[in-house]
Amino acid sequence: DPADAHILGLSVMESTYDVGQFLVFIIRTIKAKNVIEVGSYTGVALLKMAVELPADGKLFSLDISDEYANIGKPMLQKAGVLSKVEYRIAPATETLVQLKEEGYTGKIDLCFIDADKPNYPNYYKLCIDLLRPGGIIVFDNSLFSNKVVTNNNEEPYCYIHEANEKAIVDTRVTSLLLNIGDGCLVLRKHDQ
Repeated sequence: DPADAHILGLSVMESTYDVGQFLVFIIRTIKAKNVIEVGSYTGVALLKMAVELPADGKLFSLDISDEYANIGKPMLQKAGVLSKVEYRIAPATETLVQLKEEGYTGKIDLCFIDADKPNYPNYYKLCIDLLRPGGIIVFDNSLFSNKVVTNNNEEPYCYIHEANEKAIVDTRVTSLLLNIGDGCLVLRKHDQ
C-alpha cells in the first residue's frame, strides 16, 4: 500500500526504543496517572505509556492531524488501552491552553514533547504550568543529530537550543540533557 510506504519512509520520526523505555521508567517511578504527549505521530511512545498507566489513568494525545493517529489506534485497541487515550486533534499550543481552561493546571504528571521544533519554547511555557510539583517534562530530539550544538543559530535548531538553555536557568526545575535517542531534555518541576 502506498500509504504504508509513505509511513515507513518517515519511520525516523518514531520514538526510539531507549526513549520509550525511559518513558516507561518515569511513569513507573513517579506513579504517573495523567500524561500529555505532544506529537504522537503513529503512537509508538503513546502505546508504551498507555500500557504503563493505571486503569484510571489518562493520556492526552495532541497532534495536528489524525492521519497518523488512525494508524496507531488499532494497536492501542489490541493492547486494551485505547480507553486511556484521549485524542485532541488541533494545534498543540491551543490544546494546552484548553487543558488549562479545563482545570488541568498542576495536575499533569508527565509531558512528552516530540512535535514541531519551532514550538518547543511555547510547549515549555505551557506544559510547566500544567505540571504538578514533582512532575516531569521530556523533550525528544534535544540534540537533533548534534546540530543543536553545532548549528544553534539556524532553524529549527535554534528553538530546541532555546528550550535547552531555558532549562538551565529556570529556577522552577531541575534539568538534565540525556544522550539517548536523539537527545532528551528532562525537567523535574520542584516540589512546592
